[in-house]
Order: sequence, then C-alpha cells, then structure tokens
Amino acid sequence: MRYVVIGAGAIGGTLGAHAVRAGHDILFCDVAADHVDAINERGLEITGPVEQFTVRAPAVTPADLPDRIDRAVVAVKSLHTAAAAELLRDRLAPDGFVLSVQNGLTAHHLIDAVGDSRVLSSFVNIGADYLEPGKVIQGNVATFRIGELAGGAITDRVREMVSVLPYAQATDNVLGYLWGKEAYGAMLWAGAVSDLEIADTLDTPRYRPLMVALAQEVLAQAPVPVESFDGFEPDDLDGSLDRLALFNRNSAKKYSGIYRDLAVRKRKTEIDEMLSELHGPIFAKIGELIHDIEDGRRVNCVENLDELADYAASLSRDGAVS
Repeated sequence: MRYVVIGAGAIGGTLGAHAVRAGHDILFCDVAADHVDAINERGLEITGPVEQFTVRAPAVTPADLPDRIDRAVVAVKSLHTAAAAELLRDRLAPDGFVLSVQNGLTAHHLIDAVGDSRVLSSFVNIGADYLEPGKVIQGNVATFRIGELAGGAITDRVREMVSVLPYAQATDNVLGYLWGKEAYGAMLWAGAVSDLEIADTLDTPRYRPLMVALAQEVLAQAPVPVESFDGFEPDDLDGSLDRLALFNRNSAKKYSGIYRDLAVRKRKTEIDEMLSELHGPIFAKIGELIHDIEDGRRVNCVENLDELADYAASLSRDGAVS
C-alpha cells in the first residue's frame, strides 16, 4: 500500500521519514519545489537529539500527484487544509481514506471533499521543525494518538495507520486529545507573542494566572471529555504548567512553530483558523497581538506577554467584582 504524505515539513516529514525507514511505501508531496527537489536529490534528513538518519523516497509537488490515492496523510498548516482537501476530492480511491495529523479541528475541510466516512484524525504532540530544504529536526518523542472522529471502537484502518506511523497508539476518544491540545496550544499561542522559550512562558510566576485562565477558557468549550498527555492534566492546570515546562526543557524544540512562523520564517500563522474554532476574550486578545506582529505593527517581545497577562488579570478582577 502506498501512503501519500501531503505536507512534508516538520510533522509530515518526521512521520513519513520514520515510515520509509520502517519499509513502507511513502510518497511525499509539498508545495515548496526546493524542498521536493532536495528530497529527490539527496533524500530527507531527520536530525536532532532523538535520531539522525536520511531516507530516500520520491517527492512531488501537487501538480504531479498521481490520479489515484489509496491512503493520504495530511500534514499541512490548518490554513492550507482546504487546498489539500481539494487535491484529494477526485483522487481518493473509493475504498481509501485520509488521516489528518494537523493542529486544530480541521476535519470539516477534509469531510467536505471526501465524505465523513473516509476521514480519520489524530493528536500529535511530537516537536519538530523544518530547517531547510530536505532537512527536518525532531526535537522529542511525545504522545501520538490516532482514532475515528466519531470515537467508539478501534477500527482496522486505525490499526493500520498505527502500524505504519512511528510512536502512534490507537484511541477511542481522539477528539478528547485534540481538545486537550487546543488548551495547551492556546498557551503556546500566548507565549509566541514574546521572545521567551516555551518553558519560560509556562513556569514564570507572572504568567501562570494567564496560562491557567486561558486553558480554562478553552476547556469550557470542549464537547467531549478531555484527555491527559505529556504532563497536561485538565483537572490540574496549575500542576500541568510545571510538568509541561519540564517536558519542554527536555526537548530540543525550544520555541513553538507559531513563534518560528512569526519571528523566523516571517509568514502568516494559523491564527484565523484558530479564532474560528476557539472563542473567549483572552484568545481574542491573543489574535489581536498575533495580527499586529504579522502585519509589522509589533515584534515578538516580552512586553506583549506582559500586556496579555495584565488583560487576563483585569478580566479576573472584573469577574470578581460582578
């Protein structure tokens, strides 16, 4: 069975490279022609403290995808999900399916293109970054869960993908993991407006009330029981900050992908997609700050995080008064 990885960057590249090394037939697809050329010419290199290896596998741009795809793994940024879904609309085999390994709640784009019966989802907390064409750094090993969107029994296709992709385990509550990551991810969005490392934004006393309030804001919207992972416990948010800070200090990935989009790669983030998923005054304020940085009205600095912490504190005081 051939597996097509659409989006061969940080996560897609890492997962796909491990699958190639394990003997699976992987085709990489990416919009960056220089990345595709490098993979075809020199292979895809995984570097970092976890493992260092290079695999040889074919890579194409979207224009050269085959007409029929049996299995697809979508690993693009959420703002590019609709475009990735269109690539699959007329290509996915009648008995094929697609697995999302993305941030956010992106399945609706894929469902619109191929139908809800052919979409799996996953929760990926592995830290990785795209470094340069043909090269990705894997910063840690972390929780990876695959499941049916509707939950319930573990199906054969879930087991298949667990057998193909590294570190994966099956779950009957993938949405519970995704909502846990929404809460943790909201903390990463807050920290990304500064120039501090992830661990520092989580365990600095000044920012702890902000992080807890932000996670509570997100968890209140979860429609399913929220799962724990890598130190995150929905019923112990204050303790989660200590555990998550330690988890991130032990990772070679010191900054979030959000921060890298803003400060390093100077490109648009996924904030608009996140604002359509998450509601609440604190996350809306984060959206304002991110837009300011994207548009050049601010830079990533600790003063932004201070402003956000003061805003969350003011909401808490107003709530106490009311």
